[in-house]
This record gives sequence, C-alpha cells and structure tokens, in this order.
Amino acid sequence: MKKILFTIIALWLSTAGLMAQPVITYAGNASQIGDSYEFSGADGSFDPGSAGANQSWDFSAITATIFNTVDVVSPGSTPFASDFPESNTAYHYTGDNELYSYGEENTTERLHDGVGFVSGDLIHYTDPVKSMEYPFSYTDSYADSYYTSYTMSNVETHEHGNVTVTADAWGSVSTPAGVYNNTLRVKSEYTYTDSMFIMGNFISATTGSYTDYDWYTATSHTAVISISVTADGTSVSYRSDGVGIDEQASSLSRIHLYPNPATDKIDVEFTKPLENCTAVFVYNAKGKQVAQFTKTANRYTADISSLSPGIYFVTAGNSYAGKFIKQ
Repeated sequence: MKKILFTIIALWLSTAGLMAQPVITYAGNASQIGDSYEFSGADGSFDPGSAGANQSWDFSAITATIFNTVDVVSPGSTPFASDFPESNTAYHYTGDNELYSYGEENTTERLHDGVGFVSGDLIHYTDPVKSMEYPFSYTDSYADSYYTSYTMSNVETHEHGNVTVTADAWGSVSTPAGVYNNTLRVKSEYTYTDSMFIMGNFISATTGSYTDYDWYTATSHTAVISISVTADGTSVSYRSDGVGIDEQASSLSRIHLYPNPATDKIDVEFTKPLENCTAVFVYNAKGKQVAQFTKTANRYTADISSLSPGIYFVTAGNSYAGKFIKQ
C-alpha cells in the first residue's frame, strides 16, 4: 500500500552538450485536464546518482515490468467526486494498478489531497501534502507537514508526516524512452508515524521514511522519471510515451526518418554522421524495444512488418531520433 502512495505523490510532484538550469513553473509543469501519460517502471535496485550542477544520469538500461496509463480528468467525473470537493484535478491510473488520485493545482503550489481505490477504500488528507511550489529552481527548498486518518480491513490508521523538498541537481537524464537534456531533479524526503487502532483501542505505532527523486524538464507536465527509495528497496517509473524528449540533439545530425507512415520497413538516414552511434532501435509506447535497425552506409533499415499498428519511437545511441506510425 505504501509503495502505491509513494508513486502517486511522486507523480504530483539547449543543444546537445550545452546544459542550462530549468525552472519548474505552473505554466510549464502543471498537469492539465485532458492530458494522458504512459508510464513504465520496475522494482529493484536503482541508484538515483549524484546531486549538484550539470550532472549526467543514465537509466537507459531499465527493463520495465510495470505499466500504467494516467489520464488527467475532472474530479467531478470520478467515483470519489463527493469525497474530494476541494480538488480541481484528478488522475485516473489504469494498468497494473487502477485508482484515482486527487489534488489541487494553482499558480503557487501543487497539493496532494488523497486517493480512492477501485476496491472502495479511500485515503483523504485533511492536511494535504504540498508536493510542489511554483516557481521552483536549483537549490530551492521548502518543508511541509501533512495528516490523514483512514480505515482499511477494520484497522484505523492515523498518519502524521513531514516532507522536505529540495531541487538538489540539474543536468541530462537518459531513460529507455530517450534523452532529456536540461532537467531539474527534485528530492523529496518523507518521514511519517502511523498510529493504528482497532475498535477504538490503540494497537501500535510505526515510524518510517522514504525519499523520492523526480526529474522535470521546463515543459513536462509530470516528472519524466521518478525513483523512490524505501526501506524495502527502490522502484522506478518513467514516461514511456516519448513525449517531451529533447529532439534538438537529433536535429543537429540531420536525421531523416522515412517512410512515415510505414508498413513493412522504416529507414533512418543520417546526412551528417551521428557520433558514437553504435545501434538504432525501435521502441513501443510502453518503452519496450521491439526492433533493431541494420546499417548500410549512413542509412539504417528495420523490418517492422510484424509490429502491430500504432506509434513507435526510434533512438540512435542514447538520443531520441524521432517517431513514426506503423500502419
């Protein structure tokens, strides 16, 4: 249960070689009703890497085992609308976990109000979690407290928590979906105490902590990749729909992707050689590699005849090359 909540809270939160410090803003980073995101992820052991300026993080080798789609919808259209009258944004998670997450977005902050599960269980923060301030830039920091009480399986839980949020790094981050230059990493450190009761009788209290790391570009409505570090291990979730990847690096190499739409094969031609490119791959919308190109001179060709119709993404080396439609 905690891991699901960690992922929800984490969500609520230039040319190649020339880096700049991005600033998280309401205009560039607040989710809008109608947005839809694809996320892939995995549980395991993932090192979030170093803090500081002009960093380079490489998570491109992640093998995804968890897949979710998130649609941003009006709270009034959801099953728990009456439970969250203060919320102006809701996230509908489908895939490996189906649930609704609720929050408030305004020009100065983002608040997480709680979550409703399709099972009917409900967690409502009467003192919500502040998951972002606007604007937010490198070395900025704030602290917040939060509180909720909820009942599941006849156990009443009172949770008191605190979070310290710091923009502790910026740089370039690689995921299986591609490379994002000019990202700001936000580190959120949570501590909490859960006091549990059965039929009004106190049973026990537990304390815990976890840390979330979220990477944003200046225009990504959500984190492009998130890593949650808990006492039980780490988990990662990344945007696998290819949206928001920095395409400027590929444009410098003058990449031509054709035909598009394609039926049986797709070609990538580099009229200017791409340095350090050893392989070119095709990924589906869930971040899974589904084809590899073979090289002839400056052109690469991939057989896509067996792929299902849809949108696919091409990476060259660690750089995003483009996307195409398979008919």
